[in-house]
Amino acid sequence: MSLLVVSSYPPRRCGIGAYAHTQVARMRGAGETVTVLSPPDGEGDERIRFDGGRPFRRAVELTRPGDRILIHFQPALYFRPRAPLSKIGTSLGLLALVKRRPRTEILVHEADPPRWWRPDEILLTRAFRAAPLLLFHTEAERRSFERRFGRIRRARVVPHVDGVEVRGPVSRADARRRLELPAEARILVVPGFLHPGKGVDRAIRAVPQDALLYVVGSVKDPTPENVAYAAEVRRLAAADPRVELVERFVADEEFDAWVAAADAVILPYRRSWSSGVLARAQAIGTPAIVADVGGLGEQAGPSDVVVRSDAELAEAMAKVGHEVAS
Repeated sequence: MSLLVVSSYPPRRCGIGAYAHTQVARMRGAGETVTVLSPPDGEGDERIRFDGGRPFRRAVELTRPGDRILIHFQPALYFRPRAPLSKIGTSLGLLALVKRRPRTEILVHEADPPRWWRPDEILLTRAFRAAPLLLFHTEAERRSFERRFGRIRRARVVPHVDGVEVRGPVSRADARRRLELPAEARILVVPGFLHPGKGVDRAIRAVPQDALLYVVGSVKDPTPENVAYAAEVRRLAAADPRVELVERFVADEEFDAWVAAADAVILPYRRSWSSGVLARAQAIGTPAIVADVGGLGEQAGPSDVVVRSDAELAEAMAKVGHEVAS
């Protein structure tokens, strides 16, 4: 085996899985031999439940010491809620893997601040510190990670856009025709899953008088908090005729069409590490308005606008729309 990728994977509705799928396709296209280890709901070459450290133990079984292993890490992918012994098993499994396989790389999509009274999080911190290589999407994320977890052995920044493959139309006119949107309207789009950290309500409250705002997304994890937030988004959208909520999961081609159709993509996040949506907008060529949280300020490109308050968000949404129309 040349490379083992451990990640969620399509058809699971998951941005990390989509990222990994694009990454694997690119590596295979370059001639690399890649094996994918995914949860049972993904179409990996090998499949296993991802809780309790199972994927990390299986990664050891599938590889030899000289093989490269790439782990896509996000806490919810590996840690089962309200299962303390399973969480300890997950952290122990990762710690054992990085010690036994010296070519293990961990791409950190997100990591929660450690709580030092939790044995699973103490062990996870040890695993991160022992990992041969940690990968991040921005330097800001790397610095934040080291402040929380302590010094790490080695780190590298990999651009988020490297995991993006555009599958829908990139022409604004073509995208609007496909979605049956008004050709001449000023259109702003908030794409992605609905949960409080996405800050969708901020965009709805800031929509300009002469624009249309489309919120395209649905609840991914139906926690009480997320379900309540989706209800609040529905209420706000229903109260404003300029706002339309497209509440369903959209596949990659349609997602790209929404991004391409927009005069600007709005990412008013309250918390984030980095954003696959921002990377996708950059690949398509649609400017974005992004909140200055996590690594988004660093990830933003020359065509994007970074905002630091609700007032700046409202000003940027109005200004960018007029700039595009001029």
